[in-house]
Amino acid sequence: MRISTGVAALLLAFCAATAQAQTYPSKPITIVNPFPPGGTADFVARLVGQKLGETAGWKTIADNKPGANGQIGTRFVATAAPDGYTLSLGPSSTHAINPSVFKKLPYDVLRDFTAITMLGSTANLVAVHPSVPVSNVRDLIAYARLYPGKLAYASTGEGTSLNIVGEMFKDAAGIDLLHVPYKGSAPAMMAVIGGEVQVLFENISGAVPNIKAGRLKPIAVTSLKRDPVLPDVPTLDETLPGFEVLAWFGLFAPSATPKDIVNRINAEVVKVLNLPDVRELMISRGLEPPPMTPEQFNTVWRSDILKYAAAVRKAKISLD
Repeated sequence: MRISTGVAALLLAFCAATAQAQTYPSKPITIVNPFPPGGTADFVARLVGQKLGETAGWKTIADNKPGANGQIGTRFVATAAPDGYTLSLGPSSTHAINPSVFKKLPYDVLRDFTAITMLGSTANLVAVHPSVPVSNVRDLIAYARLYPGKLAYASTGEGTSLNIVGEMFKDAAGIDLLHVPYKGSAPAMMAVIGGEVQVLFENISGAVPNIKAGRLKPIAVTSLKRDPVLPDVPTLDETLPGFEVLAWFGLFAPSATPKDIVNRINAEVVKVLNLPDVRELMISRGLEPPPMTPEQFNTVWRSDILKYAAAVRKAKISLD
């Protein structure tokens, strides 16, 4: 009798979850972006939300909850009801880097989240002030070795993804660069444009206008293939084989969200990412929309957690 009761309970739970998935969504879905409006994360969240309304008839709300390097918005979703109505726009910085950089987080990304799909990825760019007498990666490495510790690179802050990319480049190239952290992308870029700092690590989308205006000299991108926005700029892999670091934006749900709902969201979002106009818009912003199953994205996510953890340990980066 006890076995029969247990089986019945499991069947009831399964039926309830299936019924919930079949009626999903019955109300608006909130996509929480843990960063302020106006950035790339905001662009991705709003574009996907808008297109879900057009293709699936789903109403979505883009909700910005910035603060504490993305921790405030991320924690909000980690503790939300696991019903598919509160999702996280999770950049690699919050879901793959912060767990190694911060001594303590108010959540555990692997325990508290489940992967839905990657929304877009972007290579980072290595650029220099036009006065620096280098034109490619080999030149930059040789110049840094000739003047050890004299070249400095700007990043968006201590422990950020661009700081870690800079440290990974230093390690792979065997050179010494001084790290100068700034409070965000704009001040870091202006420091290099103004000649205060010589080297910049930045997302491609943010640097392209200044490259085209001649205020920055591009040296390389961090993807394994050249970026269509900057087709003449080589990859770091061409000089440092195997070097690849991509920033990505993913969609996550609280970990106990029913699998049927996760799969339903994945299927509709993948349809959106495959739309020609969406692909064109994202590529114009330096983003590659690589539709993935939850399982495929989960593999990338966990692999990047390990990759960044190793880089953070080697660079001895740690924040309270």
